[in-house]
Amino acid sequence: MMVRLLIGIVLSLVSVSCAAQVAPATTHPRLSTSLGAGLNYWSGDWGTADINRWGPSAWATVTVWHDLSVIAESHTMIWGGNQLATNYKYFTGGGGLVYISDYWGRFQPLMKAEAGYASLSHPPNNTGHLHHTSNIWTVGGGVEYHTYGKWWTRVEYSYDYFPNFQGRSGIHTLNPRGFTFGETFRFGPTGATF
Repeated sequence: MMVRLLIGIVLSLVSVSCAAQVAPATTHPRLSTSLGAGLNYWSGDWGTADINRWGPSAWATVTVWHDLSVIAESHTMIWGGNQLATNYKYFTGGGGLVYISDYWGRFQPLMKAEAGYASLSHPPNNTGHLHHTSNIWTVGGGVEYHTYGKWWTRVEYSYDYFPNFQGRSGIHTLNPRGFTFGETFRFGPTGATF
């Protein structure tokens, strides 16, 4: 009787690896990629903030862990606006991290934080400078909507921190910000997963 009891205790303490297998549930496999392009409509944070311009945007992501991806992105402000805006041109490029959450129906919310570099050509501001370049930081968020197959429609809001700008009132931070609209193509077998 004692031997049976000991065998029962030993068998209950030793795990049997074939008894159950659980695969981790991830939204994106590691190193899945996507490319996207679109248009943005931004406010330049100039004067009374009346410079609003259009420009092209492009982005690429590589998922590195669960829903966390590395992003490389660029956007510009080069078209449209009022008479004052004709001398205002803003170009950025940067990269960072983006978190794209699990599905909410056909939607996937996203949040991002980036560091980059920007070039700004601007109207005269009584400083003798008409061009400025700087490191920038960007935060933003938005949503991707599963449109069809591997195509996703992206709408996001971004807010840039453009430090050390020499303005009329001294050195300060500009905060260009706006919306981006575009399409993302997700590569790999999960690109069409919904």
